[in-house]
Amino acid sequence: MFQTLRAKLLIFFLLVTFIPLSVVGVMGYYAQKSELTANLENSLSTHTQSLSAEIETFIKERLYDVEYLARNPIISDEESGTQEVRQQFNQFLSIHDIYFGVVLSDTEGMVIADTDNNIVGSDIADREWYEHSMDGESFVSDMYYSPVIDESVIVLSSPVFNTQDDIIGVITPLFDLEELTKTLQNFNRSQQAGDSESYAFLINGDGIVIAHPNQSKVLEVNYFDRFNTSAEEVRILAENQTLTTYSGEDEVHAFSEIAQVPGFQNDWYIGVAADGTELYAPLTRLLYQYLIVFGLVLLIMTFAVFRLSRYIVRPVEQLVDATTDVAFGKRTAPKYVTAYEEVNRLNNTFDEMMRKLEEREKGHKKSSLILETTDNGVFALNRFTREVSLFNRQCEEVFGVSRENVIGQKACTVAGEAEAFRTFLTASQLVDLLGKDEVKKTFEIECLIDNKPHYFYLSVSSLPSMADESVHEDLLVVFHDLTEKRLMERELMRSEKLKVVGEMSAGLAHEIRNPLTTIRGFIQLFDSKKEASNERYYNLIIKEIDRVNGILTDLMNIANPKLSEKPRETNLELLIDDLLLLHQSQMKKKGIEVNTYFHGRLPAVYLDANKIQQVFLNLLQNACDAMEAGGRLTVSTSYRKQEEEIVISFADTGIGMDERTIEKLGTPFYTTKESGTGLGLTTSYRIIEELEGTISVTSKKGVGTTFSVHIPADEEKPEEKTGTDD
Repeated sequence: MFQTLRAKLLIFFLLVTFIPLSVVGVMGYYAQKSELTANLENSLSTHTQSLSAEIETFIKERLYDVEYLARNPIISDEESGTQEVRQQFNQFLSIHDIYFGVVLSDTEGMVIADTDNNIVGSDIADREWYEHSMDGESFVSDMYYSPVIDESVIVLSSPVFNTQDDIIGVITPLFDLEELTKTLQNFNRSQQAGDSESYAFLINGDGIVIAHPNQSKVLEVNYFDRFNTSAEEVRILAENQTLTTYSGEDEVHAFSEIAQVPGFQNDWYIGVAADGTELYAPLTRLLYQYLIVFGLVLLIMTFAVFRLSRYIVRPVEQLVDATTDVAFGKRTAPKYVTAYEEVNRLNNTFDEMMRKLEEREKGHKKSSLILETTDNGVFALNRFTREVSLFNRQCEEVFGVSRENVIGQKACTVAGEAEAFRTFLTASQLVDLLGKDEVKKTFEIECLIDNKPHYFYLSVSSLPSMADESVHEDLLVVFHDLTEKRLMERELMRSEKLKVVGEMSAGLAHEIRNPLTTIRGFIQLFDSKKEASNERYYNLIIKEIDRVNGILTDLMNIANPKLSEKPRETNLELLIDDLLLLHQSQMKKKGIEVNTYFHGRLPAVYLDANKIQQVFLNLLQNACDAMEAGGRLTVSTSYRKQEEEIVISFADTGIGMDERTIEKLGTPFYTTKESGTGLGLTTSYRIIEELEGTISVTSKKGVGTTFSVHIPADEEKPEEKTGTDD
């Protein structure tokens, strides 16, 4: 940071400004601090003295109240009844709400009347205040706990004189001690010292707290013990009007002694405690004022220096911004300011460099776009690290793995996670090609992906390194999926074979059937002569001629698969159910269990029921023949709405077929049965093909075979499709 020109300028000018301002500010602050501190401390001491005078006035008022009550003529009349005395008590309490009760005792110390008549008969002769009042003077006691009323009290007492000036008793009004605390708090609110939130408290000569805003501390806390001080130290602080702060405390304490008056001879000290931080808040504000002035000057200087440095550094910064935009892919025309010659030349050089980079990047983007949109799969392997360095979108679709999980991974790692990629590498033997320095080769491979055969045409070439063209670093593989093309070629060849076989079958059947008919006729004529010795041979010859005629019929069906009947609405599930019912006894005899899983709501189709029944019969018969030792036949129907086709499946648990047998299915005269003609499936394929459907086969040796017939779900009647009317 401090290596830039702008940073150096800022630091230099800030130091030149900061040092003089600091010296002037510190001198001015400490000069005013002393004076302000003295004023704040004097304010707190004055506050304490004023509060002491307020408490003194409070005590004098209480003495005046008790003396006034003692001179009441009814109370001083020995002839007055208790009820009359209590009435005077209540009248006194209604006028002076600071009091909550009055007690009158006789010269023996026995309570003869009180406000609530709760302590009448109690003996108070041993109380200090009673003794003082019996000596003829009013008295204010120190605070103590009274077991009679079960409360903390400060007792006011005064002798009661009769008309002959003889003492006839002692009057004691009881006042609410909270009023003493309220007096302190009210005075505090009107006489705050500085900005501090102070509070006042009252202690006696023994250090016992007798008034405090927190009532839980009254008579429970000893100030001297709490702050490790003594009565002498507090007295000296009160006389000298000095402040003190105790160790570990944030409060500042000031004391003033309550003046003694006739009737009040207690050593009481009023204390005022203020938060030190708040008390000296003006000092903090003074410091803040200096800091604000200092900061404003520093800010102005910083702004001026910043403007100067910006003027000097701005051209370089704009060039840096333009370079950063290029680094992060932003393509905005850079804006330069006219500056010194060196920067202008640098800007022109940068523009020329940018132009060349953009041309190179456009070419790279076009190549990447072609690579991602092509239908060819493209990937590259590093010959040395065996890592995948290129993997386009088509590769993701073929191998079923995301390029984020492939790029930078070793080929063996990717092959372990993606079975399709492993099969591809094995079939193409790319690992062997990685060991060659220079490769340029094209070839076709076949491999199984998801248990289905796939065909790919590969172009493999080695790529030179960008650092050294003599070193071939990567192996580039471009492949094209030929699977659909090869399958279409296979189906086309099958269709052409069937067509040729059909044409041949038609001619062959026609040429053979005519002489065969003649031979059969003469054999029947010879049979009419009833020669017993030749009868057995005649029957055998007729049987074989009928067998050949059946083969010729099948050949004719192959040659002419057109529908023999007018298509009509057909319920395929009902047709299959009838077919299974007819062959139920035959399958039961072989130990074959039949399970049916019908869709139940197949759409209606219009076709020749006899022809489709012939297909189902061939499939059913093949399944039964495959389960000579018994097994399970499962017939199911389903409707694929998206493809708009009906699928009927015949699945057996027979001996199964190998791949070679499956490939030859539908070939005329090819059969694995001893007595089969090899024309049943050929005829079935032609019938389903004429319906624009397909037959698919899956089989596993020793497990079983499944034939699935796919028929288009065309719900329109034939005349509706052709647009003709009956």
